[in-house]
Amino acid sequence: MPRPVTAIVMLLLSSACAQDLVRSVHYEYRPIARGRGGGGGVGGVVPGVGLSVLSGVLLWWNEGRAVRESRMLRRLLPSLVRLDADSPPDPTHDGRLVHLSGPLRASGLVDPEWGLQRQGVLRLRRSAEVYQWREERTETSQRVSEREVRREVTHRYRRTWGRVPVDSSRFEAPHGHHNPEPVLPVGDTTFTATDAALPGGIHVPAGLVAQLSDYAAVPLAGAGLTQPKHLPSAAITGVGTVSIPFQQRGAALSRPLPPGSPVQTTDDVLRQSGEAGGRTGSLTLRPAGAAASGETPPLPVLRGPPPAPEVGDVRLRWSEVASPAEGVSILARQGRRGELLPWSDEAGRGVYRLGGGGGSAGGV
Repeated sequence: MPRPVTAIVMLLLSSACAQDLVRSVHYEYRPIARGRGGGGGVGGVVPGVGLSVLSGVLLWWNEGRAVRESRMLRRLLPSLVRLDADSPPDPTHDGRLVHLSGPLRASGLVDPEWGLQRQGVLRLRRSAEVYQWREERTETSQRVSEREVRREVTHRYRRTWGRVPVDSSRFEAPHGHHNPEPVLPVGDTTFTATDAALPGGIHVPAGLVAQLSDYAAVPLAGAGLTQPKHLPSAAITGVGTVSIPFQQRGAALSRPLPPGSPVQTTDDVLRQSGEAGGRTGSLTLRPAGAAASGETPPLPVLRGPPPAPEVGDVRLRWSEVASPAEGVSILARQGRRGELLPWSDEAGRGVYRLGGGGGSAGGV
């Protein structure tokens, strides 16, 4: 009867800047199986073959679906109704699959929590990341005798920015790698225009607009950001970044200079910081339309390079999708009131697409 597994554990700790290393070495009692016709190796082969077959089936299914969808669209092209995006909806085309192309316009979007307003954009995304410890685990095994296997498990700890909080209590070595609760929720928050329309007044629903994903960074200097009252240490630390320290070290992070004229552009930031006579601190960025009395909390702009992040710090960035300069192309079903709805055939296969570029229906 085989004896229980035994292990000798060795922990090696080292730290350098943003990396810690914890290595454990185990010697396990795992004698080589004999007299079974080599069957011990089959157990490892069968799962591998199963995974290969499964991946092949998934690839075949995915490619087959793309082929079927392409064939369906080709069959639909002759019956497709091509509409003029500059004209209002025509009731005679209700229920038909239609194609429209032209410029897409919207009034713009607002991030209400931070007061960021972007005129004419179709999508606005706020990305919040937290600076935190992350654990990486690797394992290697080596047979050292007919009875024992040497198993080495390495846990590396690095401090990185991430959009998903990491629970440090589950770490192999949680001591010294604690991740505090972020000061605000991290991840992406997306706003999509609900008033987008083509020149003829045809409304384009958010479900179609959301298919555009060509995001570009939003510069924050002069963008009219409002500082939330519960985050007194928030500051603009780059062209498109807001930093929020976990430890409320606002005095160390930024000391506002005396109030001056509102900062509207990056050039203003550079010019006014040059006029500050070399004083350390930051400029006060007042939201557009804010009263001189400071009714709306100002958001400071930090001069110089941003400070080194600490665990628990949060940074915010915004990006947006503007209306494509070349217009959009849409495939959808026209509803009874001229709205654009998903179209589907008898088999349940659907068409509801919007793409950048005012090209042909085949291009969509």
